[in-house]
Amino acid sequence: MLYSPINYQGNKSRISEKIISLIPSNIENIHEIFCGSAIISLASNIKNVYLNDKNTYILELLRYFQENKAENIIKIADSIINEYGLTNTFYEGKEKYPEKRHEGLSLYNKDSFNKLKEDYNKDKDINKLFVLLIYGFNHYLRFNSKDEYNVPVGKTDFVDSLRKRTVDYCLAIQKKSIEITNLDFRDSSLYKDKGLNDLYYFDPPYLITVAPYNSFWSEKDEIDLLHILDNLNDKGQKFMLSNVIESNGKENKILKEWMKKYNVHYIKRQYLNSSYHKKNLSNAIEIVITNF
Repeated sequence: MLYSPINYQGNKSRISEKIISLIPSNIENIHEIFCGSAIISLASNIKNVYLNDKNTYILELLRYFQENKAENIIKIADSIINEYGLTNTFYEGKEKYPEKRHEGLSLYNKDSFNKLKEDYNKDKDINKLFVLLIYGFNHYLRFNSKDEYNVPVGKTDFVDSLRKRTVDYCLAIQKKSIEITNLDFRDSSLYKDKGLNDLYYFDPPYLITVAPYNSFWSEKDEIDLLHILDNLNDKGQKFMLSNVIESNGKENKILKEWMKKYNVHYIKRQYLNSSYHKKNLSNAIEIVITNF
C-alpha cells in the first residue's frame, strides 16, 4: 500500500487496493482528472500517467518528488528543521520532548513553525513547504484567499514513518512516465485523441460533504462532470468515478439517479475527522462507479 507524505484532502491511500482491483488489465494509460496526490495512478501497474489538477501547489509538489531524489529531499528538510529549531525526534529521541496530553509536540514547535510559515509565504520555497507539511496539523496542504499557507502547527515531527513514505512515494512517482496539466476538468483537451486502452479516473470534490476542499463544488459542477462521463461512455472510453452518495444524513440525489445506468461498487467505511479538541467518526457510503 502506497502512502503519500502529503495528506491531501480526498486521499485514497486506505482504499487504493480496492479501487485498483477494479481497473481492467489491458489499460495502458490512466488519466487522473482531479489527481491530488495521485495515489491511484502511482500505486497501479500502469506505466503512462496523465495527472491534472486545478491546485497549482499540489502539482508543484508532484514535480518536486518526481525530479528530486528522496535522500536529497530528506537532507534538505533536516537542514531546515535544524535552522528553525523544530523538534527532530528521529535523531534526538522522543524522551527529549515530554508530551503534554492532547498537545503532542505542538507546544515545542509552535513559534518555530509560525516563523517558517511566515518565511515560506514570502519566498514560496518548495523545500520549506515540504517541511511545513511535515509539521502542520494533519500534514494538510491548505491556503487562504491571500494565497498564504494557513495550516496551524501539528502534533508530530519528521518521524520514521514519514521519512519512509517520502522514499516510497519518490520511488513510485519516478518509475512512471508522467504528464502534468493544470486545467479545469471541463477543458476538452483532457479528453481528445485517446485510445480505447485508456482509463479516466475521477475523484472530484464531494457535493454533500463539508470539508474545505469540497466547499467550492456546486451542483452545476456535479452536473457538468456527469455529462462529461456520459460523453466518454458514448465514445467507448472507460471511466471510474469515486464519490460519496450518503454522508452524515445527507444524500447526493443527483448522483444516485444518474448512477443507475452504470456499474456501482460500494465501499463503506468510517472517516475520522480530527481537530485539536475532539475526534468525530462520520459514516459515509463511498462508491466507485464504472462503465465497464
